Amino acid sequence: MKKFLAVLLAALLLCGITTALAWETDSYVMTYGAINDQQLYYGTWQQAYLQILNNHNSGIHAYQNRTLSYYNNNNYVQVPCKPVALTDITGDGIPELLFLEIVSRQDGNLRGDLYIYSSDGNAAKCVLFVPAITRPGYDDVGLGFNIYQSSANGGRLVMEYFEYEWPWLVETAPGTDGRYGLKGYLAAAYDNSGEGNGTYWWSGKTISQEEYLSRLQAIQNGRTVTISDYYADDYSFYGLMLDYETTVSMLNGFTQPTGQTNLPTVPDSQNNQGGQTTYNNEIWGLTIDKLATRKGPGTQYDGGGTYSVKNQYIKILARAWDKRNGIWWVKCEIPYHGEIRVLWTGWKRFDHSTVNLEEIPEETW
Repeated sequence: MKKFLAVLLAALLLCGITTALAWETDSYVMTYGAINDQQLYYGTWQQAYLQILNNHNSGIHAYQNRTLSYYNNNNYVQVPCKPVALTDITGDGIPELLFLEIVSRQDGNLRGDLYIYSSDGNAAKCVLFVPAITRPGYDDVGLGFNIYQSSANGGRLVMEYFEYEWPWLVETAPGTDGRYGLKGYLAAAYDNSGEGNGTYWWSGKTISQEEYLSRLQAIQNGRTVTISDYYADDYSFYGLMLDYETTVSMLNGFTQPTGQTNLPTVPDSQNNQGGQTTYNNEIWGLTIDKLATRKGPGTQYDGGGTYSVKNQYIKILARAWDKRNGIWWVKCEIPYHGEIRVLWTGWKRFDHSTVNLEEIPEETW
């Protein structure tokens, strides 16, 4: 896929489209991470995120209406855009809200902006704003950037652009106020002549190609969490992870209604009948602790990690009796950095007033 995109970009150059991607990175670097939305959005993180999404409704839908088009095994494939994500970047158990929106530039062309919002459970705020991270209509062939966390340079959130053959990397890290600021960037000017006369920078200072490649490799090799990867060969989505409607539905499903403290608002007639919490005929339970997990219903199975999802509603798929220890285990869908992990955890880690054990489908192991 990388080779295909490189060939396509080269073809665009030959057709006279020669504007560099540099202005996208510069538009962020020049502002040193300035955030255009300084507002605080109060309420639960679900309520705050719903308000934010509503404020950006038209711009997000403008992105959602776009598609990625590419050839795969001689077939022409079109994948719709999913411009929203709920991903726990900070590791505090509360997901961050990420989204792309389209706005018009002063020159009449379109630009795609990236927003990231974070919540402490009482109020949400924008922690990172990257203007013009993409140019819809020009670089829709793959959007041209990745987002990930890297352990290099003390651990930072990285946005990786692609300037034809040479990627540009922007590193950010949270300050004392929780908002992310610019910490460093790698840049390169691609030389089309083939004579190897490219120019390379580290945070505005000219460096050699060797130093550029060394820094690039250190950051890429230090990748710890991938938030979005636009050069996956098998495109299951285009953009981030969710569409607008799915995100709103999820947030509505978990918003605490007035006068209740432990049940989500759900549009299902079976909600809270006999203590059972359902959402679209699915079973959900409120966690009362972190979830220590196994890959099967018992300590004899391999561990699946521990997840900081205390006081969150988690989808429960099945239950199984652990004969060795004489306890019930439940199989859950646990959100983790934009993906869903299906693992087993002890029944004791759920608030039993929100789930009827007998109503959960039983598996025999």
